[in-house]
Amino acid sequence: MDQDLIAPRIDSRRAKLAGRAAEQIVADVIELGWPVGHVLGSEAELLERYGVSRAVLREAVRLVEHQRVARMRRGTGGGLVIDEPDVDAVIGPTVIYLLRAKATLDELFDTRIILEELVAELASQRAREADISTVRETLAEESAGNFTDYRLLHTQLAALTGNPVLQLFVETFSRVIDFHFADEAALPTGMSREVQHAHASIARAILTNNPGVARERMSRHLRAEAEFIHRQPATVQVLDPTTALAGTDGDKRGEALARQIFAWVLDTGATPGTFIGSEATLMAKYKASRAVLREAIRILEYQQIALTRRGPGGGLFVAEPDSSALTEIISIYLRRHGVNAQHIQELRTGLELAVAERAASAVRSGTVDASMIEKALATESEQGVTAAYAKREDFHSVLARLSGNRALELVHRATMRLGWNFFAQYVDDDPQALERASKAIDPAHRSIADALLAGDSELAVVRMRAHIAATTPQGR
Repeated sequence: MDQDLIAPRIDSRRAKLAGRAAEQIVADVIELGWPVGHVLGSEAELLERYGVSRAVLREAVRLVEHQRVARMRRGTGGGLVIDEPDVDAVIGPTVIYLLRAKATLDELFDTRIILEELVAELASQRAREADISTVRETLAEESAGNFTDYRLLHTQLAALTGNPVLQLFVETFSRVIDFHFADEAALPTGMSREVQHAHASIARAILTNNPGVARERMSRHLRAEAEFIHRQPATVQVLDPTTALAGTDGDKRGEALARQIFAWVLDTGATPGTFIGSEATLMAKYKASRAVLREAIRILEYQQIALTRRGPGGGLFVAEPDSSALTEIISIYLRRHGVNAQHIQELRTGLELAVAERAASAVRSGTVDASMIEKALATESEQGVTAAYAKREDFHSVLARLSGNRALELVHRATMRLGWNFFAQYVDDDPQALERASKAIDPAHRSIADALLAGDSELAVVRMRAHIAATTPQGR
């Protein structure tokens, strides 16, 4: 093994300090109202404001740059400039995580159907007179054969919900699914007419405020689409890294190199702990400067793709897949777009019911380790729900894992993360809330677990619905 060392990894203390400084920068941006283009301060001013070393500040700046919260501008009038995180800042890392998790097209469609059934239901309850003309214009264009974007109506309906979480995930999963089958030239002549008819039918139910019918029609449309795509020769169940990781001309060299190294991890099937290389060997292999390589390594470490080890035998190694960086990026994007507790609750209810149904089915079929449910209950009882959640060993996280859908588990994790943030604020206002909730949570989880272990999907879903309703803070 090549013993040349990668640049020394940031020690845990500095990493924590940088993480806290990055969180403070994000909080300050939000406090200011997120004025894009505003300069937060020069490096000297930021050092004084946050009370950290230059090394820590620069690591914090790299974090917020990767999250698209702010970017450092050099030269006269430079400093840390507030940026605008767009949906691409979420989709790129989502693709990377799904590639690592080996999520399949079936899992993506299953998750998309769950999300868009909820969109149809909520949009039908919230559509206003002003929304009718926008939807009708799209339907008229489709009827005339002007299909420039098969996803446009779906995006517009998601916007009608007024829920930024649903809007983000609908856009994300629609675009990720396109990577699996993007050969529109292969679509049969009559396909556009079938889609137009389905869209018109869904829109009619939504604009006449008929949530049940809208939900059923959306589900039928997406399932038909999934079946059609499955039949096409060009369709793939698992994403092709070459297509999914294609960058843009504007990408920084460090980002492009990070994708190259990640592609190597995927192509070779490297497992966690596999040695990737030393600084010297990677510089030579990819013909990269030390600065570009180190920037790539920071990105790979942030996304939990790789990690560096110091000392003899050190270097860059493959890391265990982890969604925490992605859920942080999703959280930041949604905070920028005005997410609130009601938005989270609307989505979480649907997610938990879907997770419970799928987990019960997996237990009934014997394809999962059902003892994980009892272990989760024991962890919550012994360590508390908060501690269990921090380790992803809580009841709800375990059920998401047992669902067998890695895409659904990702959405569930991100939504829970946001939900916990809002619940923490609620507890700050009412310190006794956590104690009251804990007393209700234990028996509720036990009753749901009993239904799950019996493989009773219907009872598990009914009990889960009652549990979510009972633990929703009122008036939040």
